Order: sequence, then C-alpha cells, then structure tokens
Amino acid sequence: MTQSTPQQSETHDHTASTQMCPHYEAAMELLAKRWTGLILTVLQEEPARFSAISTAVDGISDRMLSQRLVELEEIGMVERKVDATQRPVLVEYASTQMACELAPVFDALQNWAEKWMPAQAGG
Repeated sequence: MTQSTPQQSETHDHTASTQMCPHYEAAMELLAKRWTGLILTVLQEEPARFSAISTAVDGISDRMLSQRLVELEEIGMVERKVDATQRPVLVEYASTQMACELAPVFDALQNWAEKWMPAQAGG
C-alpha cells in the first residue's frame, strides 16, 4: 500500500502548530525593527541617496539610518552602490531582489493600515 503525501503549496500555515516556523519568526523579527519597513518601502520604487531616505523616513536619526542600512546590506536586502567617478562621490542604496519580493506584503499592509489604523499626527 502506498502512502499519498499532500502537495506542498506556496503558502504556509504559520499557525498550524503551537510553534511558529523559525523562518517566519526571523522575518517578523527583522521587519518589526523600528524603521526597517519604512526604509525598505522607500527603496521599493528606486535607488536613493542617504539624504533622500532620511527625508522620506521622518524622525529617523542619521546614526539609526546608517545602522539600519548596514544591517540590511549585511543580510542582502539592500545594495550600496558607490560611483567614485563623480565629485562628490555618489552613494546610492537600492533594494535587492530579496527586498523587492516584499512589495506585495507592503502593499497588503498598506491596504490593511488604511482600513484599520488611525493616521498619526503630522503624518
């Protein structure tokens, strides 16, 4: 007698057991870090210079932005591009494929937020 195995789907039921999937936990931990989601959202459209990201992410300090960009670069979600042929040297940050694949997640979160979250003062 042969056993049939269920087909593996593209979606995962992260609530199927009492323990969370470690991949899901790691992703949620990363995205829950303050400013990370906003930085990645800014870079979804096009590469940006440090000052443009800083302007777009209201309230982030230069030190924190620098720290988050280094973290995102180390895990492969952001690429730092340096053009030393220009004066001053042009440094831009861009989303990698890994980060770009979060676009539908950010879109869904945006739709959810517009429905359920009150707008923050000044935002």
